[in-house]
Amino acid sequence: MTKNIKIILFLLLCIFSIFINNLYGNIGVFPIDSFAFFDSAYSILLNKHPFKDFWVTTGPLVDYIQALFFKLFGLKWSSYVLHASIFNLIISISVFFALNKHGLNIFLSFFYSLSIAILCYPISGTPFAYIHSYILSLISILIFTLAIKNKSNLYWFFLPCFMFLAFLAMQTPSSYINIVLIFFLLIYFINNGNFKNFLYFVFGSSTILLCFIIFLNLVEIPYNNFIEQYLLFPMSMGEYRIYGNDTLSGSLLSKKITFRGVVGHFKFINILLILTITLIFLNYTKKFRNFLSKEEIIIYLTLFLSGIVFIFNQLVTYNQTFIFSLIPFLAGFLHIILKKYFLNNKILNILLILLVVFATIKYHNTYNAKRKFMDLQNVDLNMSLKANLIHNNFGNLQWITPAFSQNPKKEIDLLKEAINVLRQDDRNKMVMTHYNFFQTILEENLNMPNRWYTHDNNSYPLEDHKYYEIYKKHFMSLIKKNKIEVIYTVGDPKLKNFKIYMENICFSKHEINKILTMNNLTKCS
Repeated sequence: MTKNIKIILFLLLCIFSIFINNLYGNIGVFPIDSFAFFDSAYSILLNKHPFKDFWVTTGPLVDYIQALFFKLFGLKWSSYVLHASIFNLIISISVFFALNKHGLNIFLSFFYSLSIAILCYPISGTPFAYIHSYILSLISILIFTLAIKNKSNLYWFFLPCFMFLAFLAMQTPSSYINIVLIFFLLIYFINNGNFKNFLYFVFGSSTILLCFIIFLNLVEIPYNNFIEQYLLFPMSMGEYRIYGNDTLSGSLLSKKITFRGVVGHFKFINILLILTITLIFLNYTKKFRNFLSKEEIIIYLTLFLSGIVFIFNQLVTYNQTFIFSLIPFLAGFLHIILKKYFLNNKILNILLILLVVFATIKYHNTYNAKRKFMDLQNVDLNMSLKANLIHNNFGNLQWITPAFSQNPKKEIDLLKEAINVLRQDDRNKMVMTHYNFFQTILEENLNMPNRWYTHDNNSYPLEDHKYYEIYKKHFMSLIKKNKIEVIYTVGDPKLKNFKIYMENICFSKHEINKILTMNNLTKCS
């Protein structure tokens, strides 16, 4: 009977986690983020790869997964949203089974997993590198806890695989979480002395690294390109955000470290972290001495430091908050301790459940229903129009953006005109835009040079940056190799003065409409 109930709850969780993300993934658009992996994924289907054929500093794993979804389900918006929905499903069922394996009953495991399904991917609704990395990092933490609990060689083998995949989705927060996991697994191996488990971890690490090297060689991505774009340049971005520079007018981190920014904004996460560390300290008091095993202490210290790290990472990013699903994640593990060691104190259990219910409703209303993650919280979403007015491939998407929130039809008309102009121009062209969908819906190689166009040393290096010459070489090689005759900018890509990257090439500028500009390339006199 219990097995049947577990299967029913599992199926309900699968259906709900896909449905809720699909629902909110079709409401509203924030172009620079919503289409971040749309055209880049289609580029892969054209045998054009990140690092080699277009400049990326984030998310190559997301590109390749989306390319697979396009291949299987068609070049449609529905395929794009389905990608995010599947990841919402993956994290929900992972937490469901992990909490249950740690001893939480199936109904409570279902409750916390359902809350995660509401608060995780639906805030964005579409593939987003930070959220992919966040999800894969959470799964790495789950695998780590189960590896310690069950001493399973299989868990130790797959742990480094998921850690590395999280890093390939986005350098942060995965790098910080990986450091935390490596620190505590070394402590565990030193104390436990299980050399066989350690060998499986090393074997898993070697396997995933070897697979990655083979992949780079198969698609002919130069090692230098990967190191420069994915490691060195992002590290310089991190320095700017933590220590500041002229472009950012000071440290981003210092601006965000305020009582409201650290304590108030993450209050529910902070409450759970305080409860977690308090329970660990109780373990060393006379009354509760050694009520936690050494393995449990390692697990809950890992959860505590991981929570701190997730908050730190959120503070040094430009994005809206995406870690509120950490509330039910941490609460689920806290509930395990409370039921195991404080069984008679039902008040604590009820308060914990009520906290999660309140937080889930609060952040669902703000981030899902009002689309705050897409900067649409102050927009009348009822003014949205069907995006299939732009192209049939957009299906059920309701089109409204922050820039044209008062007149989405005007934006749609401008985009339709841009599509017609691009379709009729049969020259070798390059398109730079925040609306990175033209290449996919036209099914044409538009030689996109970047994923993003934010002229602030965060998408690509400017003239004053130490990696400026590397990007300049990349930009010029694309123009020469593809014999580019015209460059179109659509929307407001900040890379307008691209002349700084061009040698012996000039251009004549022609504004076609409010968002579309054509730049005909000529030899400089």
